[in-house]
Amino acid sequence: MKHIAALLLLSAGFCVGCARYKYHAAPISPPALAQSLYSRSLDDLELRSWMNQSANFQPASWPLEAWDLNSLTLAAFYFNPDLDIARANVASAEAGIRTAAMKPNPIAGIGPGYESDPTAPFIMGFNFDLPIETAGKRGYRIANATHLSQASRLQLAETGWAVRSRVRSALVDYLFAVDAAAQLQRQVSLQTQYADMIERRFHAGEIPLPEVTTARIDLTNLRQALRVAEGQVNTTHAVLAAAIGIPDSALAGRSLKWSGIDAPPDPSALSSQSVREAAVLNRLDVRRALERYESSQSNLQLEVARQYPDINLGPGYIYEQGIHSIALNLSSVLPLRNHNEGPIAEAEAQRKIAGAQFLSVQSTVIAESDKALAQYAAAYATLQEASRSVAQLEEQQRTAERLLKSGETEQFTAIAAEVQTAAAERARLDALRQAQLSIGLLEDALQRPLDPAITPALPKNAPR
Repeated sequence: MKHIAALLLLSAGFCVGCARYKYHAAPISPPALAQSLYSRSLDDLELRSWMNQSANFQPASWPLEAWDLNSLTLAAFYFNPDLDIARANVASAEAGIRTAAMKPNPIAGIGPGYESDPTAPFIMGFNFDLPIETAGKRGYRIANATHLSQASRLQLAETGWAVRSRVRSALVDYLFAVDAAAQLQRQVSLQTQYADMIERRFHAGEIPLPEVTTARIDLTNLRQALRVAEGQVNTTHAVLAAAIGIPDSALAGRSLKWSGIDAPPDPSALSSQSVREAAVLNRLDVRRALERYESSQSNLQLEVARQYPDINLGPGYIYEQGIHSIALNLSSVLPLRNHNEGPIAEAEAQRKIAGAQFLSVQSTVIAESDKALAQYAAAYATLQEASRSVAQLEEQQRTAERLLKSGETEQFTAIAAEVQTAAAERARLDALRQAQLSIGLLEDALQRPLDPAITPALPKNAPR
């Protein structure tokens, strides 16, 4: 019995020694996490260090005097929680490669026994089973996990692009909301002067009452539009902060700029064929769909290989009544009732699904690129027409001002010309905003900026 107890203790100690990793609790405190979100700041020195190390972003001073699309995108890459989820998925997929590469552990067992005769010695048996995988199953598992890992990396890049796209769209909305509010303020001031002049003319008996009423209604509408525009400034500011992943207060007081926002590129330089080819070759979802198809191929190869049973090599030892017995057992599953037909059929069906999904993604990409280019061309044409209208009205305004200085016309005519110019400028601003948003849609269709110099790539190094 002493021998049996010693063997049991040895076996238990061996099993404990196999446990290399220990569980470590990672509790989540909602109040603490909320406080960390509230305390996020664009002045964070860790943000600066990460931007420098990951994207070679070296500002002349810190905190930045002004934030542009480039720097705001990097800040979003650092703060946005969507990227934390995508990075965690990448880590999980990479761990899947380690899981796929693991070889099955051998199985050891001891079998002490006894006979009813009290004078008989004890019986001791020891078994050792070594599983041996056949037909390259481990290699197919690794290939499958590797393709899934690559797909998760592409998903991370897609998430990074989606973050960049939201930052761009929110920045466009905010900058134009500020300009629209300023333009409306100018229109309200001009319309107030115009309405006052109209009213004085009415009291002088020079014009009928309906013209006064129309001027006052226009002024009321402009004032209401100004209140809406001021609300849009606050709303778009909050949306931009959310796209970055910081509280609205962390973005307050920051100088935001975008040089060249008034000069979108001419769409005539972008041929539909080149845009279509760039989308098919560059779109991350196309490449991800291809990786998933390759993963389905590897999975089918694995299921086909499972037709061939694995082998268990099991040497054994028995000690009985002073006699040592050694046995060599060789065992395997007999494929008599099935040859893995069901899983093979499922894997073939999954491969067909993955192939159809790849074709669907390519078709969608081509359609989206054509649509986005057409939308941008239409928005650009509208902008050009609005710009020509502003230029004509500005010329009329300059003419009215010259005539006013020479005494050939009155103040009323000059103010009326300025009111018309301000209204046309507001329409041009709206057309410019639509053109910039259309550029964003075109870039989303390509998943690539039209001007790569103004937007950084997603850094490989994860923050914190």
